[in-house]
Amino acid sequence: MTRVDVPPPSAYHDWNGSQWSLDPAKATAIAEQEAQQLCRRVDAEADTARQMISGDPLKAAEYAQAASDAQAFKEAGYPKKAVPQAISAWVVKGRTARQAADDILDKAARSASQLLAIRTLRLQAKERIRVQVGKGKQDAAQEICEAAIEAIGEVVSD
Repeated sequence: MTRVDVPPPSAYHDWNGSQWSLDPAKATAIAEQEAQQLCRRVDAEADTARQMISGDPLKAAEYAQAASDAQAFKEAGYPKKAVPQAISAWVVKGRTARQAADDILDKAARSASQLLAIRTLRLQAKERIRVQVGKGKQDAAQEICEAAIEAIGEVVSD
């Protein structure tokens, strides 16, 4: 019989001339591709979230320098006659240099916490996706992906 009237039961099956048979190598390759696709979705969401938190790389470097200056200023006891430029730039709307430094440090701590949360969610989700796909549980892997994307979005919205 050369004509196949019945569609394959899954993408993992090949026609062997008389019936559909499971091709383990094909099943493994397709499962790995599906896992990679789900992991890429998680990575893309994490990239978007990190961009929302840090902005462009130059802005992130600027914030890191301001946080470093604020930390040094704080450790020096907030000297009124030696306010770093990054701190004095934030002394607006009645803020003192000390308040500006503390605001900068608070924002840096929040950003670092958010970035760490995103990293943790991303790495854990990718590992769990791979495990579920390895067990042949594509639906569970998809659910993990969707839950991770939602959780990463919540980190940014908080």
